[in-house]
Amino acid sequence: MESVNLSNSFFPNSLIYVHDLMNTDFVTVHPDDSLLTVTQKFTETQIDTIPVVDEKGKLLGVFPRRRLYKAILENKSLDVPCSSYMVTSPYALSSDLTYDQLTFIIKLNQTQVGTVPIVDRDNVVVGTGGKVEYMRATVNMISKAKAHLDSIFQAMNEGIIATDEKGQIISINRAAENLFGLNADDVFGQNIQEVFPEIDSDNARRLNVKRIINSVPVMMNQVPLIEDDTVRGMNYAFVDLSSLEKIAAELESVKKLQVGLQGVLSASSDGLILTDRNGLITFYNKEAVSLLKNPPETLIEQPVENYLGNRTAINVAKTAMSEVEVCTIDGKNCMVSYVPINFEEANFPMGVVVTIYREDNSMSDEMARKWFSLQQQVKYYKTELEKQGHTNAAFSNIITENPAFISLKNEAERVARSTSTVLLTGESGVGKDMFARALHAASKRARRPFVKVNCAAIPETLLESELFGYEPGSFTGALKKGKPGYFEQAHEGTIFLDEIGEMPLSIQVKVLQALQEKQFMRVGGTSTQTVNVRIITATNRDLREAMAHGEFREDLYYRLNVIEFHLPPLRSRPEDILPLAEMFIEKYNSILGTFVTGLTPEARNILTSYSWPGNIRELENAIERAANYVWEGQIGKEHLPAQIYKNNNISQTEPGSPSLSSLDDVEKNIILDALENTKGNKSAAARLLKISRSSLYEKLAKHGIS
Repeated sequence: MESVNLSNSFFPNSLIYVHDLMNTDFVTVHPDDSLLTVTQKFTETQIDTIPVVDEKGKLLGVFPRRRLYKAILENKSLDVPCSSYMVTSPYALSSDLTYDQLTFIIKLNQTQVGTVPIVDRDNVVVGTGGKVEYMRATVNMISKAKAHLDSIFQAMNEGIIATDEKGQIISINRAAENLFGLNADDVFGQNIQEVFPEIDSDNARRLNVKRIINSVPVMMNQVPLIEDDTVRGMNYAFVDLSSLEKIAAELESVKKLQVGLQGVLSASSDGLILTDRNGLITFYNKEAVSLLKNPPETLIEQPVENYLGNRTAINVAKTAMSEVEVCTIDGKNCMVSYVPINFEEANFPMGVVVTIYREDNSMSDEMARKWFSLQQQVKYYKTELEKQGHTNAAFSNIITENPAFISLKNEAERVARSTSTVLLTGESGVGKDMFARALHAASKRARRPFVKVNCAAIPETLLESELFGYEPGSFTGALKKGKPGYFEQAHEGTIFLDEIGEMPLSIQVKVLQALQEKQFMRVGGTSTQTVNVRIITATNRDLREAMAHGEFREDLYYRLNVIEFHLPPLRSRPEDILPLAEMFIEKYNSILGTFVTGLTPEARNILTSYSWPGNIRELENAIERAANYVWEGQIGKEHLPAQIYKNNNISQTEPGSPSLSSLDDVEKNIILDALENTKGNKSAAARLLKISRSSLYEKLAKHGIS
């Protein structure tokens, strides 16, 4: 702290302009106005000088009050024009000038008038200024300066005490009050040595002096206030040493943490870069530098996007969501992860940790492979979702070269435009689900919901409430607000009832009502719900046989079977096996990120000679399995499931045959045999095998049987 010179105290006159000080409530006269007019205006305004202007308001001169007195003493008529007595070429101030105390006083002293006109750049009078305005502005500036200085004084963290030349306390800030436990009103006017005996009473300048004052250890600065080479008082500044020591300890702790962090980051075999919220580098290790081509002497404060070629770090700092991507650094593809640095006391990340995985890292290849696979899956499913909104896209995705099946597709596209119910029949795995979606996509309801319900997968006790919904409190465990059923969810769209042959008779009645009347009642409800849905059903059972056994309602069957499409098994359309296989290879290349190029001749022969009891679903499972094993190149015999290329395939093997290689094969064939004997009726198959229906579905999922 230097000695304070009061002659240079805070006085912001450079910030005040003449137009801020001038009097804008003024009157003017014209040269042709009479002395009588001038007399009247002097009487009305009680000013001592009136500007004389032309018709555009530009300054021509001024008419001081004393010139009026002169004319009266000379016995001039009051009808005489005032121009003969006005002062020409008067002093005037520009409204754009910065107020300066000395210049203002000099101009006032040079002129013979008491008030100076103020003009703009076009010499138009915009106001007047004089000693009154000067004094008013000076008082205002002093008042503002005092308030400004007082706010700074009270806001300081250091305790400040000021005394006059007698050593009496004239000012003390809040920090000093809190530091020493004082009240400013109690110590004003007291000698500082009476309040603080530990302080020396001389006028010497002392800096960074350690003292214990009022039992408080402090660092003290003692600086005299000097005016005209005379000491007018003293300023004392105090800092609590205990606070300084605490800050020093915290800084030392932070320094140790920084050294430890630097050691941890430097020990990493991968490149590590820390950035702030704006993507500027705040720390990096040697490995990061070694990955860069021609790096500068330091990366600190450099934008990380200059080296990684993207703004991902900045985006992660904004979204607080981690990201992983592949970046090209010095011509090489590198796996890079971005993790936000979260701070508990902030609502946003403080920065980002960027990790660049080296090529020679044993985990990098595997991580890159998995990451790429996940990216491909996301991309594939996103594309598939977008396709859902395209008319007829689903039919175009049904691959076939079989003339009969092509004819079936064409007929289905025509039928899709109607609202009639459709029944899809055929063995398990022939693509009934995809066919149903194609019918919906080609219909006028394509932009409305498509709701699929597997009637066999829902327990009988819950099927009614799932299909038709329920009211609040309908049964134990029901949601408090109730729940809309699948029929309500499919309103104005399509509901696909798969495995309709497994639907209990008690539910069939209500489905028939919804189909005929387009109305139903929720479980526990008292009012009917109206819906407009198209119903598509599918089954692998012979519903006529089910009707003969009393397991399916005849009236419902005829309502559902307005239009029937029987989808042929894959073995009856062998020309589709290889095109479907190629399509599945392309699909799983997209999903898994694999690079399978096709099938070897031997694999082609195996696929076309196999009977495919599981139909298209089994073929797809075989290709997916093979893609996971081969990863790139062609699929060979060794990549296919064993049962496909064995001499005696599943369709020719009796349950329990000693040629089977494992108990799983035995179990699978027993289940297939049971399904064949019951014509695909899963409930009957479960009873035949003497297991529960849920256990049967678990085993079907285990063996890939639907």
